[in-house]
Amino acid sequence: MPKLGLIAAGLVGMSVLAGAAHATPTTSFTLSGDIGAPGIYTGPTLQALPSTTATVTYNAGGSAVTDTFTGPTIWTLLQATGGITTDPAIKNDILRKYVIATGSDGYKAVIAAGEIAPKFGHKSALVAYGDTLGNLPVPDGFARIVPGGDKAGGRYVSNLADLHVGSAPAQTGTGGGTTTQFAVQGAVKNPLTDTLSTLQALTPHTETVTYMAGSTSVMDTYTGALLWDVLGSADILTDPAIKNDILRKLVIATGSDGYQVAFSLGELSPNFGGEPILVAYADSLGQLTGADGFARIVVPGDIAGGRYVSNLASLTVFDGTAVPEPASALLLLAGLAGVALLRRAPAAAEA
Repeated sequence: MPKLGLIAAGLVGMSVLAGAAHATPTTSFTLSGDIGAPGIYTGPTLQALPSTTATVTYNAGGSAVTDTFTGPTIWTLLQATGGITTDPAIKNDILRKYVIATGSDGYKAVIAAGEIAPKFGHKSALVAYGDTLGNLPVPDGFARIVPGGDKAGGRYVSNLADLHVGSAPAQTGTGGGTTTQFAVQGAVKNPLTDTLSTLQALTPHTETVTYMAGSTSVMDTYTGALLWDVLGSADILTDPAIKNDILRKLVIATGSDGYQVAFSLGELSPNFGGEPILVAYADSLGQLTGADGFARIVVPGDIAGGRYVSNLASLTVFDGTAVPEPASALLLLAGLAGVALLRRAPAAAEA
Protein backbone atom coordinates (compact mmCIF):
# COMPACT_ATOMS: atom_id res chain seq x y z
CA MET A 1 0.00 0.00 0.00
CA PRO A 2 1.36 3.50 -0.80
CA LYS A 3 2.43 5.52 2.26
CA LEU A 4 -0.47 7.96 1.84
CA GLY A 5 -2.93 5.08 1.70
CA LEU A 6 -1.45 3.58 4.86
CA ILE A 7 -1.76 6.91 6.65
CA ALA A 8 -5.37 7.29 5.54
CA ALA A 9 -6.21 3.77 6.62
CA GLY A 10 -4.42 4.43 9.89
CA LEU A 11 -6.53 7.51 10.52
CA VAL A 12 -9.69 5.55 9.79
CA GLY A 13 -8.51 2.81 12.14
CA MET A 14 -7.76 5.32 14.88
CA SER A 15 -11.16 6.95 14.52
CA VAL A 16 -12.86 3.56 14.80
CA LEU A 17 -10.80 2.57 17.85
CA ALA A 18 -11.56 5.94 19.43
CA GLY A 19 -15.24 5.10 19.61
CA ALA A 20 -17.41 4.96 16.49
CA ALA A 21 -21.18 4.85 16.91
CA HIS A 22 -21.62 1.34 15.52
CA ALA A 23 -19.79 -1.93 16.03
CA THR A 24 -18.55 -3.63 12.89
CA PRO A 25 -18.33 -7.45 12.86
CA THR A 26 -14.65 -8.41 13.03
CA THR A 27 -12.73 -11.24 11.38
CA SER A 28 -9.39 -10.59 13.10
CA PHE A 29 -7.87 -8.89 16.10
CA THR A 30 -4.39 -7.65 16.92
CA LEU A 31 -2.39 -8.78 19.95
CA SER A 32 0.13 -6.20 21.12
CA GLY A 33 2.00 -4.74 24.08
CA ASP A 34 4.06 -6.60 26.69
CA ILE A 35 3.77 -9.97 25.00
CA GLY A 36 6.36 -12.37 23.60
CA ALA A 37 5.01 -12.51 20.04
CA PRO A 38 2.59 -9.76 18.96
CA GLY A 39 0.49 -10.59 15.93
CA ILE A 40 -2.88 -10.77 14.23
CA TYR A 41 -5.41 -13.49 15.07
CA THR A 42 -8.18 -14.81 12.84
CA GLY A 43 -10.80 -17.51 13.34
CA PRO A 44 -8.57 -20.41 12.20
CA THR A 45 -5.60 -19.35 14.35
CA LEU A 46 -7.85 -18.87 17.38
CA GLN A 47 -9.57 -22.22 16.87
CA ALA A 48 -6.18 -23.96 16.61
CA LEU A 49 -5.54 -23.23 20.30
CA PRO A 50 -6.72 -25.52 23.12
CA SER A 51 -10.28 -24.46 23.95
CA THR A 52 -12.70 -24.78 26.83
CA THR A 53 -16.45 -24.38 27.27
CA ALA A 54 -18.19 -22.19 29.84
CA THR A 55 -21.89 -21.69 30.55
CA VAL A 56 -22.50 -18.22 31.97
CA THR A 57 -25.42 -16.03 32.99
CA TYR A 58 -25.06 -12.26 32.88
CA ASN A 59 -27.24 -9.18 32.70
CA ALA A 60 -27.46 -7.35 29.36
CA GLY A 61 -29.64 -4.26 29.19
CA GLY A 62 -31.82 -5.33 32.10
CA SER A 63 -32.33 -8.90 30.92
CA ALA A 64 -30.61 -12.07 32.11
CA VAL A 65 -28.77 -13.94 29.35
CA THR A 66 -27.58 -17.53 29.67
CA ASP A 67 -25.22 -18.78 26.99
CA THR A 68 -22.54 -21.43 26.55
CA PHE A 69 -19.32 -20.15 24.99
CA THR A 70 -16.38 -22.00 23.46
CA GLY A 71 -12.85 -20.69 22.99
CA PRO A 72 -9.38 -20.56 24.50
CA THR A 73 -8.86 -18.71 27.76
CA ILE A 74 -7.10 -15.37 27.54
CA TRP A 75 -4.27 -16.94 29.54
CA THR A 76 -3.94 -19.80 27.04
CA LEU A 77 -3.78 -17.32 24.17
CA LEU A 78 -1.12 -15.24 25.90
CA GLN A 79 0.96 -18.29 26.76
CA ALA A 80 0.78 -19.50 23.16
CA THR A 81 2.37 -16.23 22.04
CA GLY A 82 5.33 -16.43 24.39
CA GLY A 83 3.60 -15.23 27.54
CA ILE A 84 3.43 -11.80 29.12
CA THR A 85 6.78 -10.04 29.14
CA THR A 86 7.95 -9.32 32.70
CA ASP A 87 10.97 -7.82 34.42
CA PRO A 88 12.74 -10.56 36.42
CA ALA A 89 14.15 -7.88 38.74
CA ILE A 90 10.63 -7.00 39.94
CA LYS A 91 8.98 -9.47 42.31
CA ASN A 92 5.77 -10.87 40.80
CA ASP A 93 5.93 -8.32 37.98
CA ILE A 94 3.11 -10.30 36.30
CA LEU A 95 0.76 -8.78 38.91
CA ARG A 96 1.41 -5.28 37.54
CA LYS A 97 0.17 -6.33 34.09
CA TYR A 98 -3.32 -6.16 32.59
CA VAL A 99 -5.12 -6.80 29.30
CA ILE A 100 -7.09 -4.12 27.44
CA ALA A 101 -9.84 -5.56 25.22
CA THR A 102 -11.08 -3.20 22.50
CA GLY A 103 -14.11 -3.73 20.26
CA SER A 104 -14.43 -2.47 16.70
CA ASP A 105 -16.58 0.42 17.99
CA GLY A 106 -13.82 1.56 20.36
CA TYR A 107 -15.46 0.12 23.48
CA LYS A 108 -12.80 -0.91 26.01
CA ALA A 109 -12.55 -2.95 29.19
CA VAL A 110 -9.58 -4.18 31.20
CA ILE A 111 -8.81 -7.42 32.99
CA ALA A 112 -5.88 -7.60 35.41
CA ALA A 113 -3.34 -10.36 34.82
CA GLY A 114 -3.74 -11.37 38.46
CA GLU A 115 -7.41 -12.18 37.81
CA ILE A 116 -6.59 -14.78 35.17
CA ALA A 117 -3.13 -16.06 36.19
CA PRO A 118 -3.46 -19.71 37.31
CA LYS A 119 -1.37 -19.14 40.47
CA PHE A 120 -3.53 -16.27 41.62
CA GLY A 121 -7.16 -15.43 40.64
CA HIS A 122 -7.34 -18.26 38.03
CA LYS A 123 -10.53 -16.86 36.42
CA SER A 124 -11.36 -18.67 33.17
CA ALA A 125 -11.95 -15.60 31.00
CA LEU A 126 -12.40 -16.75 27.39
CA VAL A 127 -11.67 -15.39 23.94
CA ALA A 128 -14.80 -17.10 22.62
CA TYR A 129 -15.34 -17.97 18.96
CA GLY A 130 -18.60 -19.93 19.34
CA ASP A 131 -21.77 -19.92 21.45
CA THR A 132 -25.03 -21.84 21.67
CA LEU A 133 -27.23 -18.75 21.08
CA GLY A 134 -25.59 -18.19 17.72
CA ASN A 135 -24.35 -14.62 18.32
CA LEU A 136 -20.85 -15.54 17.16
CA PRO A 137 -19.81 -14.64 14.47
CA VAL A 138 -22.81 -12.33 13.81
CA PRO A 139 -23.60 -9.89 15.34
CA ASP A 140 -20.84 -10.23 17.98
CA GLY A 141 -17.95 -10.80 15.58
CA PHE A 142 -15.71 -13.83 15.28
CA ALA A 143 -14.33 -13.33 18.81
CA ARG A 144 -15.76 -12.06 22.09
CA ILE A 145 -14.27 -11.70 25.56
CA VAL A 146 -16.22 -13.74 28.14
CA PRO A 147 -15.09 -13.07 31.76
CA GLY A 148 -16.97 -15.83 33.57
CA GLY A 149 -18.49 -14.78 36.88
CA ASP A 150 -19.28 -11.15 36.06
CA LYS A 151 -22.84 -10.18 36.94
CA ALA A 152 -23.35 -7.67 34.10
CA GLY A 153 -21.97 -8.02 30.59
CA GLY A 154 -19.88 -4.85 30.49
CA ARG A 155 -16.59 -6.73 30.13
CA TYR A 156 -18.03 -9.08 27.48
CA VAL A 157 -16.30 -7.16 24.68
CA SER A 158 -17.88 -8.12 21.35
CA ASN A 159 -16.38 -7.69 17.87
CA LEU A 160 -12.92 -7.94 19.37
CA ALA A 161 -10.46 -5.79 17.42
CA ASP A 162 -7.47 -5.58 19.74
CA LEU A 163 -5.95 -7.13 22.86
CA HIS A 164 -3.16 -5.08 24.40
CA VAL A 165 -1.04 -6.10 27.39
CA GLY A 166 -0.14 -3.08 29.50
CA SER A 167 1.79 -2.44 32.70
CA ALA A 168 0.71 -0.35 35.67
CA PRO A 169 2.64 2.88 36.16
CA ALA A 170 5.45 2.42 38.66
CA GLN A 171 4.81 3.65 42.19
CA THR A 172 7.23 4.25 45.03
CA GLY A 173 7.02 2.84 48.51
CA THR A 174 7.89 4.60 51.73
CA GLY A 175 11.22 2.90 52.37
CA GLY A 176 9.85 -0.22 54.03
CA GLY A 177 8.71 -0.92 57.56
CA THR A 178 5.28 -1.16 59.13
CA THR A 179 2.62 1.35 58.13
CA THR A 180 0.02 3.22 60.14
CA GLN A 181 -1.70 4.95 57.22
CA PHE A 182 -2.00 4.81 53.43
CA ALA A 183 -2.92 7.27 50.68
CA VAL A 184 -5.82 6.92 48.23
CA GLN A 185 -4.85 8.93 45.17
CA GLY A 186 -4.78 9.15 41.38
CA ALA A 187 -8.05 9.35 39.43
CA VAL A 188 -10.21 10.23 42.44
CA LYS A 189 -12.14 13.40 43.27
CA ASN A 190 -11.18 13.41 46.94
CA PRO A 191 -7.67 12.09 47.63
CA LEU A 192 -7.42 11.00 51.23
CA THR A 193 -5.31 9.33 53.87
CA ASP A 194 -6.75 6.26 55.56
CA THR A 195 -5.88 5.15 59.08
CA LEU A 196 -7.16 2.35 61.29
CA SER A 197 -10.05 4.50 62.52
CA THR A 198 -11.20 5.50 59.02
CA LEU A 199 -11.12 1.86 57.86
CA GLN A 200 -13.10 0.76 60.92
CA ALA A 201 -15.73 3.40 60.13
CA LEU A 202 -16.59 1.57 56.88
CA THR A 203 -18.90 -1.47 56.73
CA PRO A 204 -16.87 -4.44 58.06
CA HIS A 205 -16.57 -7.73 56.19
CA THR A 206 -15.02 -10.99 57.37
CA GLU A 207 -13.45 -13.63 55.12
CA THR A 208 -11.72 -16.91 55.97
CA VAL A 209 -9.05 -17.63 53.37
CA THR A 210 -6.44 -20.24 52.55
CA TYR A 211 -3.44 -19.32 50.40
CA MET A 212 0.11 -20.39 49.69
CA ALA A 213 2.92 -18.29 51.17
CA GLY A 214 5.97 -19.77 49.48
CA SER A 215 5.58 -23.52 50.07
CA THR A 216 3.46 -23.06 53.20
CA SER A 217 -0.35 -23.20 53.26
CA VAL A 218 -1.82 -20.48 55.45
CA MET A 219 -5.40 -20.31 56.74
CA ASP A 220 -6.53 -17.09 58.38
CA THR A 221 -9.72 -15.15 59.07
CA TYR A 222 -9.54 -11.46 58.17
CA THR A 223 -11.80 -8.52 58.96
CA GLY A 224 -11.70 -5.30 57.02
CA ALA A 225 -13.43 -2.96 54.57
CA LEU A 226 -14.05 -3.90 50.96
CA LEU A 227 -11.41 -2.41 48.68
CA TRP A 228 -14.31 -1.15 46.54
CA ASP A 229 -15.73 0.77 49.53
CA VAL A 230 -12.34 2.28 50.36
CA LEU A 231 -11.99 3.58 46.81
CA GLY A 232 -15.60 4.74 46.83
CA SER A 233 -14.94 6.94 49.85
CA ALA A 234 -12.45 8.88 47.68
CA ASP A 235 -14.99 9.09 44.80
CA ILE A 236 -13.49 7.54 41.66
CA LEU A 237 -13.32 9.88 38.66
CA THR A 238 -15.14 8.66 35.56
CA ASP A 239 -16.14 10.28 32.28
CA PRO A 240 -19.94 10.12 31.79
CA ALA A 241 -19.42 10.41 28.04
CA ILE A 242 -17.61 7.05 27.95
CA LYS A 243 -19.77 3.95 28.27
CA ASN A 244 -18.79 1.96 31.38
CA ASP A 245 -15.71 4.12 31.90
CA ILE A 246 -15.22 2.41 35.28
CA LEU A 247 -14.22 -0.74 33.36
CA ARG A 248 -11.18 1.08 31.92
CA LYS A 249 -9.84 1.78 35.39
CA LEU A 250 -7.44 -0.09 37.66
CA VAL A 251 -6.01 0.49 41.11
CA ILE A 252 -2.44 -0.31 42.02
CA ALA A 253 -1.83 -1.28 45.63
CA THR A 254 1.67 -0.45 46.83
CA GLY A 255 3.37 -1.70 49.99
CA SER A 256 5.86 0.31 52.02
CA ASP A 257 8.69 -1.69 50.40
CA GLY A 258 7.49 -0.75 46.89
CA TYR A 259 5.80 -4.10 46.12
CA GLN A 260 2.93 -3.46 43.67
CA VAL A 261 -0.21 -5.26 42.49
CA ALA A 262 -2.82 -3.99 40.01
CA PHE A 263 -6.54 -4.80 40.32
CA SER A 264 -9.14 -3.96 37.67
CA LEU A 265 -12.12 -2.02 38.97
CA GLY A 266 -14.29 -4.42 36.96
CA GLU A 267 -13.13 -7.19 39.29
CA LEU A 268 -14.10 -5.10 42.33
CA SER A 269 -17.34 -3.44 41.22
CA PRO A 270 -20.51 -5.05 42.64
CA ASN A 271 -22.13 -4.57 39.22
CA PHE A 272 -19.51 -6.72 37.49
CA GLY A 273 -16.96 -9.03 39.18
CA GLY A 274 -18.02 -8.14 42.71
CA GLU A 275 -15.02 -9.89 44.28
CA PRO A 276 -14.89 -9.34 48.10
CA ILE A 277 -11.28 -8.16 48.13
CA LEU A 278 -10.52 -6.61 51.51
CA VAL A 279 -8.37 -3.91 52.99
CA ALA A 280 -8.03 -5.94 56.17
CA TYR A 281 -7.16 -4.45 59.55
CA ALA A 282 -7.57 -7.50 61.82
CA ASP A 283 -6.95 -11.26 61.55
CA SER A 284 -7.18 -14.35 63.72
CA LEU A 285 -3.45 -15.16 63.45
CA GLY A 286 -2.42 -11.71 64.61
CA GLN A 287 -0.40 -10.89 61.50
CA LEU A 288 -1.90 -7.40 61.34
CA THR A 289 -0.57 -6.44 64.75
CA GLY A 290 2.99 -7.18 63.66
CA ALA A 291 5.09 -7.34 60.51
CA ASP A 292 2.18 -6.97 58.04
CA GLY A 293 1.33 -3.43 59.15
CA PHE A 294 -2.08 -2.09 60.11
CA ALA A 295 -3.64 -2.79 56.70
CA ARG A 296 -3.23 -5.61 54.20
CA ILE A 297 -4.92 -6.40 50.88
CA VAL A 298 -6.61 -9.81 51.16
CA VAL A 299 -7.89 -11.64 48.06
CA PRO A 300 -10.27 -14.53 48.87
CA GLY A 301 -10.00 -17.38 46.38
CA ASP A 302 -6.44 -16.70 45.20
CA ILE A 303 -4.22 -19.78 45.26
CA ALA A 304 -0.95 -18.01 46.07
CA GLY A 305 -0.65 -14.94 48.27
CA GLY A 306 1.07 -12.68 45.75
CA ARG A 307 -1.84 -10.23 45.67
CA TYR A 308 -1.89 -9.98 49.47
CA VAL A 309 -0.12 -6.61 49.74
CA SER A 310 1.13 -6.08 53.31
CA ASN A 311 2.09 -2.76 54.92
CA LEU A 312 -0.20 -0.95 52.51
CA ALA A 313 1.23 2.49 51.70
CA SER A 314 -0.95 3.68 48.81
CA LEU A 315 -3.85 2.91 46.49
CA THR A 316 -3.53 4.69 43.15
CA VAL A 317 -6.41 4.68 40.64
CA PHE A 318 -5.47 5.06 36.96
CA ASP A 319 -6.94 4.66 33.48
CA GLY A 320 -5.50 1.49 32.01
CA THR A 321 -6.40 2.49 28.44
CA ALA A 322 -4.08 5.51 28.48
CA VAL A 323 -1.20 3.39 27.17
CA PRO A 324 1.50 5.12 25.09
CA GLU A 325 2.37 3.35 21.85
CA PRO A 326 5.38 3.74 19.57
CA ALA A 327 4.10 5.95 16.76
CA SER A 328 5.08 3.58 13.95
CA ALA A 329 3.51 0.54 15.58
CA LEU A 330 0.30 2.42 16.32
CA LEU A 331 0.06 3.65 12.73
CA LEU A 332 0.62 0.17 11.33
CA LEU A 333 -1.92 -1.47 13.63
CA ALA A 334 -4.44 1.29 13.01
CA GLY A 335 -3.89 0.97 9.27
CA LEU A 336 -4.53 -2.78 9.36
CA ALA A 337 -7.62 -2.24 11.48
CA GLY A 338 -8.85 0.46 9.12
CA VAL A 339 -8.44 -1.74 6.04
CA ALA A 340 -10.23 -4.66 7.69
CA LEU A 341 -13.05 -2.51 9.01
CA LEU A 342 -13.61 -0.69 5.73
CA ARG A 343 -14.25 -4.05 4.05
CA ARG A 344 -17.06 -4.97 6.44
CA ALA A 345 -20.67 -3.79 6.34
CA PRO A 346 -21.89 -1.84 9.41
CA ALA A 347 -23.87 -3.67 12.10
CA ALA A 348 -26.13 -2.65 14.96
CA ALA A 349 -24.61 -0.84 17.94
CA GLU A 350 -23.35 -3.02 20.78
CA ALA A 351 -25.82 -3.46 23.62
